[in-house]
Amino acid sequence: MLHQALSAAREEDDNIDDQIFQNEVLENADLTGLDWTAVTFQKCRFVKCLFAGSSFYQVRFENCDFSNCSFLGTRWKDCTLTGCKGDGADLRESHWRGCALADTSLRYANCAQSMWDGCALKDCVLRESFWTGCKLKKLTAEGVDLSGVSFFHTPLSGLDFSTCGIEGLTVSESLSELRGLTIGAHQAIDLIKLLGVKVTL
Repeated sequence: MLHQALSAAREEDDNIDDQIFQNEVLENADLTGLDWTAVTFQKCRFVKCLFAGSSFYQVRFENCDFSNCSFLGTRWKDCTLTGCKGDGADLRESHWRGCALADTSLRYANCAQSMWDGCALKDCVLRESFWTGCKLKKLTAEGVDLSGVSFFHTPLSGLDFSTCGIEGLTVSESLSELRGLTIGAHQAIDLIKLLGVKVTL
């Protein structure tokens, strides 16, 4: 069904709207520049697919796998990702507004130069992903694994990571990215290590 919808959209230079796709598998598909509106993907798997320059509006990804796919320069608004796997995905220069991600894994994903406005992350795994040069505005993170994440040149002021795992964060030598960040007292030891201070318990 998804293959037919894609073919029709390409032939008619049209968008894909108001559809539900279940248990679909796409491999090495070129989906660049497509606009998706009010579409739901359930248990779909995308293998080395290219979504660069596409737009997603009110789109739902439920238990989908888009690991190692390219979403370079994509735009997302009012979307939800639940129980998904996007390890190694290329999300550079993507824009996210009013989106919610829950129980989703983005390990090793490249989110450099992306913008997140009014988004919520809950129980996600972002371990060792790259968030360099990002703009994070009104972002909430609850129970998120941020271990080993690079926030180089990404200001974290106004964010609350007190319920998140923050061991091994990477920031600049000045630690300027951490100014204004809220953490719990139990997490202080993880940030002290960035100063080169050894702590004995």
